[in-house]
Amino acid sequence: MPNHSYALGGRTVATAATANHVAAQLWNPSTTIPIWVRQLWVCSTTAGVSNLAVNRSNARGATPTATVTPDIDSDLEKYVTPTTATVLELATFGTQPTLDAPAMFRWNLPAVIGAGFIFVWDPPIKVPPASGLCLYTPTAVILPASDITFVWDE
Repeated sequence: MPNHSYALGGRTVATAATANHVAAQLWNPSTTIPIWVRQLWVCSTTAGVSNLAVNRSNARGATPTATVTPDIDSDLEKYVTPTTATVLELATFGTQPTLDAPAMFRWNLPAVIGAGFIFVWDPPIKVPPASGLCLYTPTAVILPASDITFVWDE
């Protein structure tokens, strides 16, 4: 069972207008320890219609625009850095992560600055070792630049 809760956020750039373009990926590089994602927060920083989906990834992809690495400050109790070395990767990617199919969750946001949502999963979504959980555009639309936060346990 997990012992620590972590939160990590960052800002993604606008994605390309291509189907299955990943905007954010919480990647678990551990070879032995799973993580459990409890929450996903998304808030648009510019106006643009968003068609979004969430799913696991089974291959990491390459060259994300930005990477956010958690440290002890990401631990909600400020106790220890993540054992798994989990990392937040933000769009755009030179090579897209490989997504499982079909999408686990899908929804739309209106073309309004500040449009957003908070997904809370109880029970949390298990992300096995050497895999990730991705926010992406399942249709060929641009996801505007957005603030993304993942909350997970390990």
